Amino acid sequence: RLRAAGRPVRRVTDREELAAAFAPGRVWPAEVWVCGGDGTLGDLAQRLPGGARPIVGLLPTGTGNVVARTLRIPLGIAAALEVAWSAPPRRLDLAWMNGRAFTFMASVGIDGELAATVAARRRGPMRRTDWVKAAWSLGRAARETPFTVAADGRPLGTFRYAALFNCGLYAGSFPVCPSARVDDGRLDLLLLRAAIAPRFIRVVLAALRGRAAALPDAQLVSAREVVVEGATAVQVDGDPAPGGRLAFSVDAEPLAIRAPAPV
Repeated sequence: RLRAAGRPVRRVTDREELAAAFAPGRVWPAEVWVCGGDGTLGDLAQRLPGGARPIVGLLPTGTGNVVARTLRIPLGIAAALEVAWSAPPRRLDLAWMNGRAFTFMASVGIDGELAATVAARRRGPMRRTDWVKAAWSLGRAARETPFTVAADGRPLGTFRYAALFNCGLYAGSFPVCPSARVDDGRLDLLLLRAAIAPRFIRVVLAALRGRAAALPDAQLVSAREVVVEGATAVQVDGDPAPGGRLAFSVDAEPLAIRAPAPV
């Protein structure tokens, strides 16, 4: 359709091609369409040099499609094409962790252990059942090592779980953090002091109802910058990441993604 309309198109089909096509010093196109999931969108965001913000069209074909769901981009390709073709751009905050870009969330704790388990077992495209199997096998063996958190320079204490939300959805469609907004220049930080594994069902039910912040040991904070010390298990947009000292922030320059107008 694009070529028939006289628009020049270059197709990139893997991360190596992406790195070559958008290497430092290359001139970026005015518009880039992403056919994939949140991880593919994150791959693109990771390549953006300072000041380069092409308009993004998102054709969601991933596992969770959190960004697409949050922005109400249709999950069907035909309808998503129409949005990418004609909808006005909307702001999507771009977040960073130790120089790594992410678009919808990062977390420290049991999520990171699950992400590492899924990645080690993964063969081909990721499926939701991979996460269910990982949670079942991990069970009470989860380590959930404690770590400390500071938000906007203020120490908050020691916790066993921290989730930093740009989008409020989790695992695709569950409104775990309803207060999160994609365009406010901030991250919503959900913290739990106690381990999750011994009360897994209770925590999951609270999260599915959007009431995780109401758990007795929970704390919900909005911040522009977050520092975690002593992290051992980390995930970023569903992929495992190195631990240690983690510095999170929101980029001053957001992404522009074609999406229906907000309601």
